[in-house]
Amino acid sequence: MFPEFQKKLVRRYTLSTGVILTFILAVTFLYYLSSQQSRMEISFSDHIFTLTSKLQTESAFNDSYLAQLESKHRLLIYIEENNTPFFFPGVYSTRTDRQILLNKTQKLASSEGIFPNSHPISSDLLQSSVLTIKGKHCDSYLGCVTIVNTSSGYQKLILLQDITENKIKLIQNAALYLLIDILGILLLFLTGKRFVSRSLKPLEEMYAKQQDFTAAASHELRSPLSVIRAAADAASINPIRQGKFLAVIKDECRRGDSLIKNLLLLSSAREESWSMKMQRFELDEMLLHLTELYEPLCGAKNGSLLLSLPEETLPPVYADPELCLQIFTILLDNAIAYGLKDTGRIVLNIKSTPARIVASVTDFGPGISDKDKPLIFDAFYRQDQSRNVKSHFGLGLSIAARLAKLQDITLNVRDTEGGGSTFDVIFNR
Repeated sequence: MFPEFQKKLVRRYTLSTGVILTFILAVTFLYYLSSQQSRMEISFSDHIFTLTSKLQTESAFNDSYLAQLESKHRLLIYIEENNTPFFFPGVYSTRTDRQILLNKTQKLASSEGIFPNSHPISSDLLQSSVLTIKGKHCDSYLGCVTIVNTSSGYQKLILLQDITENKIKLIQNAALYLLIDILGILLLFLTGKRFVSRSLKPLEEMYAKQQDFTAAASHELRSPLSVIRAAADAASINPIRQGKFLAVIKDECRRGDSLIKNLLLLSSAREESWSMKMQRFELDEMLLHLTELYEPLCGAKNGSLLLSLPEETLPPVYADPELCLQIFTILLDNAIAYGLKDTGRIVLNIKSTPARIVASVTDFGPGISDKDKPLIFDAFYRQDQSRNVKSHFGLGLSIAARLAKLQDITLNVRDTEGGGSTFDVIFNR
């Protein structure tokens, strides 16, 4: 499920961000293209103005000046007076024959009403727009035809500028923008894949935990139901032993009821819908009360419960007394179930520092392995994987951890010196 979902997210992320990147690059390139074309046309118009001004003010042109102008700016200059060409063959070499380009320019100008024999009538100047001429070898030019009235008749100027190199540069830049776009989309795909993978990892872990939780809950609920059904069938077959079978059914009903209550308790803690009553209370008094309650239970299992308090007066802690009582009850139940097997001793103690107060439940039993320590606060986790101990469902420590988190209390576990486990409940001052 998650691999396919991950692929869809990566595709959508790459598509959406790729479209945005492509749009930005396209707008940037179009702006660059427009500015380059404007620069070429402005530069070409400056040459037209310069030469037109000379036609209007000077009667003759210096060949060396025209040659230098052609070579420096990649121009083709053709001038005639009263239908007689100036004796200037031109020095700039073009890919397409010079005469062919001049004829094409004149033909395009004719479409604007400037014919070979045209001359200004109502003004001193007749000029075409800036024309675009295509050569025969993928070469491009800007062109213009200008006719100027003179005292002796008229002069015609046909001017072209080779912009092939500029076009090649524009194509190269377009390819560069396209390459940047492709590389950008590829980078977005790779980063998106990594980002989505890392983002989904907690969801995958949560989903796996939910699957484990569902499986464990189903197992725990199925167990008492199976026993109840078997006892009911046996009672119907053997009426003489109905009392014994009814007792079994009642025990399993109580166990199922306890499991359901714990599940509801855990659900409330997870949803953080618990109604808390935060206040300051004396932690040592609570531990004294718990010691009185659990001493008989420890004694019944040939064990003892000890309470160790500091000599100095402890400041009150700020938390919910009922939730804290629930936390310590869970820790003591676990210590009695698993920690009285070897030494038969459990110790409750409190330590105080300027920054915090630490209440600990210490047992000297078999302890918890390092690989199990990160897992003991998960719902339904038990070191007894066979689940032979039916009095515990593996929910207690999960509930205790949730209740502690609700109150900003730290709950952790460490090894007891000499063997066993110590659970620390840490209150910040």
